[in-house]
Amino acid sequence: MSKPQITPQTRIGEFLDNYPELEELLISLSPTFEKLKNPVLRRTIGRVATFQQVAVVGNIPLETIINSLRNAVGQNQTDELMNTNNDLNAKPDWFNASFIIETLDAREMLQAGQHPLGDVLAKTSAMQTGQIFELITPFTPMPLIEKVTDKGCSAYVEAVLDSEIHTYFCKAE
Repeated sequence: MSKPQITPQTRIGEFLDNYPELEELLISLSPTFEKLKNPVLRRTIGRVATFQQVAVVGNIPLETIINSLRNAVGQNQTDELMNTNNDLNAKPDWFNASFIIETLDAREMLQAGQHPLGDVLAKTSAMQTGQIFELITPFTPMPLIEKVTDKGCSAYVEAVLDSEIHTYFCKAE
């Protein structure tokens, strides 16, 4: 049976299941990917995060990730333009710290293997227009950001430290 093509939509866990020998290569592409060695984060993030999402987290061009991994397994390189949503780091006009109505520090929750998605969706769906919810995590939670923005919120990500990322969600008008 042939192994699947590596694409921007490939999930990290699926990739590592199919290509365990490439774990070190993947981790070498960005110091941020070192977190994949944490079994708890690997189980939670690896199951949902795609290469397109981790490119943003690792601050590395998606083409570099995909082509490095494809090259290692003998798949064709791609020169297709890949969008990585890097505009999440640009401070938006709607951001005003005085509009933050609640903060959830999910670092301990994630360390314990729990996922804050349900809490975040409940809080953001109950917000009024213009209100902001703040989420603190040890990495940029791209799968969670995509779910919340699909529900009508805007997002802004600010790295306070390498292991402290603040994501702000604003209820759109």
